[in-house]
Amino acid sequence: MGKRSVMGFIVVLVAVLCLQPVFAQGGKEAAATADMPYKGQTLTISMWGYNMDLLVKNVLKPFEDTYGVKIVTETGNNSDRFTKLAARKENPIVDVAYFAGTWAYEAMKQGLIQPYDPAKIPNLANIIEPAKDPLGGRYAVGYTIQHLGLFYRTDKVAPLTSWKDLSRTELKGFLSIPGITTTYGPAIVYMLSKAWGGDFSNTEVGWQKIAELAPSLVTAYNNSSELNALVIQEEVYAAPYTSFSWGNIKASGFPVASVIPEEGLVGSFSVASVVKGTKNEDLAHLFIDHLLSYEVQMAEAMDLVDSPVHTGVKLPAEIGENLTYGDELIAKLHFFDEGDTAALQADWIARWNKIFSK
Repeated sequence: MGKRSVMGFIVVLVAVLCLQPVFAQGGKEAAATADMPYKGQTLTISMWGYNMDLLVKNVLKPFEDTYGVKIVTETGNNSDRFTKLAARKENPIVDVAYFAGTWAYEAMKQGLIQPYDPAKIPNLANIIEPAKDPLGGRYAVGYTIQHLGLFYRTDKVAPLTSWKDLSRTELKGFLSIPGITTTYGPAIVYMLSKAWGGDFSNTEVGWQKIAELAPSLVTAYNNSSELNALVIQEEVYAAPYTSFSWGNIKASGFPVASVIPEEGLVGSFSVASVVKGTKNEDLAHLFIDHLLSYEVQMAEAMDLVDSPVHTGVKLPAEIGENLTYGDELIAKLHFFDEGDTAALQADWIARWNKIFSK
């Protein structure tokens, strides 16, 4: 073999040897893609923005890393996000929507969400029965249970024992309640009706008490972040609070205590639904299954974000006491029919606006 031939052979051999790692890497990449069929896709989620740093850590980032997808979030309260979802009904850009039960019920009625396929959510088998289908028709899954209770500053306010105590003179100018369009706004009417009128259905009494409370309020808060800010600024000494916000209220550094009023607490599920018309139906189901997984449910509970519905999650006492967790607390929860509340929503919003426009 001549010198030129030998050199040519060496050049070809070196080229082949250099290409082998590239081919190997290419094969590895193809295998990874086969294992991650949704890699490179984008999933858009309509959700609340409260505790977003922890939601990214516990829920969103692990899903992105596991499945190679990008998550885009659209955040806001129930009302704002519902309005956007309805406006884009014919051409939805959201794939999964989080709502309070009443708003999810209305989304179901208006054809904004679709029934889920239980075969695509295997973790349904691991959650408490009422969370599997809280609306009926498989339109939503309850991914967390929560409650509305009362808290107060122990250095400023005598202990609260009843929902009636919101009317105490000493709270005038230092009280807040959730607005009517929030998750628990309607529940305030029910609880005041029970406290003052003896029955949840005696809502005329509840509305009378709302009107009497209005001048005593610093404001009616629109989300838990707003309430937390009012606590930190020492503008609010007592308020109904959502269980998922308790960790941040305690972190304010002020002496605060939560109570189970004699009339009980308001219980509810936050739910996740597949948006009707999504182009990412399988990926949407996969995300909801992820939301119900032991790992996510445990992580969210340990960070005092969401109370678990996964039956396998067992919490230390010092964590569980800050969440909607434990037989004693669960026994004190009152759940209100989402359909009934949704039917009243338009009238109650108008009634609320009339009171607070004065």
